[in-house]
Amino acid sequence: MICRLGGKWRLSPGLMLAIAISAWGVLAIASSSYAAETNRAESDVVVAEAEDLVKQAGQADPVDTKLIHQAMDKLHIALKIDPRNDSAYVDLGFCYGVLRDGDTAIDMYRTATDLNPSGSNFIELADVYLRVGDAEDALLAANAGIVKDPSNARLYNAKGMAMNDLQRFDEAEDAWEKALRLNPNLKVAQANLDALNGGPSGRGSISKHSSQHQPSSSIH
Repeated sequence: MICRLGGKWRLSPGLMLAIAISAWGVLAIASSSYAAETNRAESDVVVAEAEDLVKQAGQADPVDTKLIHQAMDKLHIALKIDPRNDSAYVDLGFCYGVLRDGDTAIDMYRTATDLNPSGSNFIELADVYLRVGDAEDALLAANAGIVKDPSNARLYNAKGMAMNDLQRFDEAEDAWEKALRLNPNLKVAQANLDALNGGPSGRGSISKHSSQHQPSSSIH
């Protein structure tokens, strides 16, 4: 309540307390948001270090699994700093894939999409499903990504690959044509379309990747 005392307007004690509580609430929210941003930034630094290790591992022939395990240790540290860092889960999924643990790789990618249902994360999920031969779930992941990011050409490329694996060739062609309309420079989609129409009996060798896989970049 506001009352007039001695010619001046004053707030009642109850109202002053309510304002103080509200102010503290705003400060608490701002502080929490700042802490979350700081944690994510620190976590991302560790993720970057892990990705460097993965790249070094990939330069060896065969892949240096010792470096892969070191990268995974760093990624777990990153998740201790920020348990909601979806990039760390994406890279863990890639590492598990390198170690041929498909089930755990899928779990990591699915966790990443749960935390951040972005188009790029759904591309990763679709890719791992394609790698383990699960075209139906790959199609579901690609379609879910398209809902989130309808102008992402790489998602349509992933959808085309899933359709091709399901022998729904006309729909695969439509998906790759859509990918090229969105990004005429997406060479892998053009290569897939050419393979579909120009291979033996019109069914060529479909390419999932235009270059060697790197973390956070499964389908190009």
